Parts: sequence; structure tokens; C-alpha cells
Amino acid sequence: MAKRNKDNLRIKRKYLVWRKDAQGVSEATIDKTAAAISLYDGWLAGKDFRAFHSERARAFKRYLAGLRNERTGAPLSAATINGTLRELKGFFYWLADQPGYKSKISRAIADYLTPDKKSENARRGSLWKPHPSPDQVRHIIANMSQGTVIERRNRALVAFLFLTCSREGAAITLRLGHVDLAHNCVHFDGRQVDTKFGKTFTTAFYPFGEELERCVFNWLEELKRDHLFASSDPLFPKTLVGVGASRKFEVMGILREPWASPSSAAKIFKQAFADAGLPPFSPHRVRDTVAELAKDHCRTPEDYKAWSQNMGHEDVLTTFRSHGSVAPGRQTELMQRFRDRGRCTDDEGSDIIE
Repeated sequence: MAKRNKDNLRIKRKYLVWRKDAQGVSEATIDKTAAAISLYDGWLAGKDFRAFHSERARAFKRYLAGLRNERTGAPLSAATINGTLRELKGFFYWLADQPGYKSKISRAIADYLTPDKKSENARRGSLWKPHPSPDQVRHIIANMSQGTVIERRNRALVAFLFLTCSREGAAITLRLGHVDLAHNCVHFDGRQVDTKFGKTFTTAFYPFGEELERCVFNWLEELKRDHLFASSDPLFPKTLVGVGASRKFEVMGILREPWASPSSAAKIFKQAFADAGLPPFSPHRVRDTVAELAKDHCRTPEDYKAWSQNMGHEDVLTTFRSHGSVAPGRQTELMQRFRDRGRCTDDEGSDIIE
């Protein structure tokens, strides 16, 4: 068992309390911070945080580079390594101001934990990411099984994620009362729904077609009619498992409570694509698909602004920067078209601006 230094544990706990109460960060961020500090503390093998110097920082960076993912066996990604280093750097910046530590630690030494620019640029890169096309989305919804209540819930979940462009963590915390069927929209109340940074906004359904909308409408009606769900009940309830006639654990229906974590929703999402013979896309790729759909519907700057705002983005550039990359083949095709077409005329330029 790895040695732990009692002073390290005390100062780590104090820092986490400061992060939560003084900086107001979320529990998920607190967990990431705690994991990064614990990883470093374990590597120290009982040594005090005060014994921090440039060579120790460099040695820890080399240690991180040699670690492998426990599940896949692959080297840690640049995002994981850089995230760990950023959390540690912030911790030592804070330590440099604390009594009993500021005489031992300086921010200049903590800067040795800065990720190298090459890997940081790679992490921030906005290269095109494989994601399902709008037609593929419509295909899997049309072909997903719907014979049982669990299958209908799963089908509605996948359709809902695309219609609203919501993150799975937010979707599983929604209640029936947050969905406004009369206006085809959803109210993401940051006080009740697990939205990013606790933001509150309203999202109207994206134009994926009647099949996806009908799927969600029918699911809401089934919850209210057959299961007597009210406005305060979860939109996507967790699975009820019990001992069946065969004296084995079986799926027996749904509970009147939401999933505790988004992992089950992510698994359902990936399985839907795998069952259709497509790559098991992550729910994170939903926003890339929605950004691709924008090209079929948006014509003016106002269109793009409304589309971006509907995703919960305050700045339309966030949408383009994070999810608006052009596929390499399409990029080459467009560049060839530019060469063949020549320069825009003044009239064409004014039409685009308008």
C-alpha cells in the first residue's frame, strides 16, 4: 500500500474546500482535481508537498508520459496528461500563497508543470471528428426495436439527444415538466437540470424530421397514460430489475426515478449505432451532427446565431470552433469549386452579407 503523508492529506482537503466554496466549481471538477493531486501524492510515496522543485516536476511529467490506460492498455492521451498537469499547477500556485508552504514553493517552479505547447495544441485542435450523419440518425431511429417499454425508452432517449442537442448528463436529469410539447421545446433549468456550468436556457427541437419528434411525443404520452407519471417525474426513468419466475434477475419495467449517472445513457446510445452496423458513436458526437445539419438549413448570419444559441452557446464562434469542422474530403471538394468558380462578384458578395 502506498505511503500517505498526513500533512499532504490535510492541505489537499483544504484546497478542495477552497476550490468548491471560493471558486464555486462543480463536483465533477472537484473529483478531477482530487484525482490529479492523489496521483502525484501516490507517486511521491510519502514525501511532503513542500519538497517540490523543478527536477521533481520534470520527473513527474516523464512518469505521466509512461503511464497506460488501465482499461485499454494504451498510453495516456494528451488530454489526460495535460489535464492532470494543469490541475497540479493550479494546486501548487495556491500552495505558494499558503503559510508554511510559500517559503518552500514558488510559482516559477510550479511553471515546470506546464504542458508542452505541441501536445497542448494537439489537444485544442479542431480537426474533423467522425460522427453520424443526419441520414444515419434517421435510419437508426426508424429501425430501433420498440416492443418493450425499455426499448421504447431507449429509442426515445437517442431521438431526444439529437432533437435537443443535449448532453446525456443533462437529459437524464430532466423531468416531464421541462418538455413543452405545445411549442416543441425543452426548458433546461440549471437549478434542476445538470447543465454545463449550471446554465439555464430553452432549446427548440432541431429539424431531424417527424419520425424523431413522434418518437419523443409517444414516449411522453406513454409515461403519462400507462405509468401515471407526473410533471415532476423523470423523463428517462431507470430500469426496474427484480427476481423473475425463473428465479433469476430480469428486467421488469421502469422505476419512478432517474439514472444516477450518464454512463447507462451513453451505453444505450453506442449500442443503438452498433446494432445498426455503424460505429459505436459517443453521445459527444451529437453536437457535430447538429452542426452538420445546420448547413442544410442556415442561410443568413441570423440563422446561424439562432442555431448556435439553441445549442446553449452564447457565441456563434463556439459552435464553429468546436463542432463546425469540415470533413477533409469536403474541404478538398470546396477548394476545387473555388478554383473553378473564380472570384465572387460584388452582387454575390452583397447577397451573402444580407
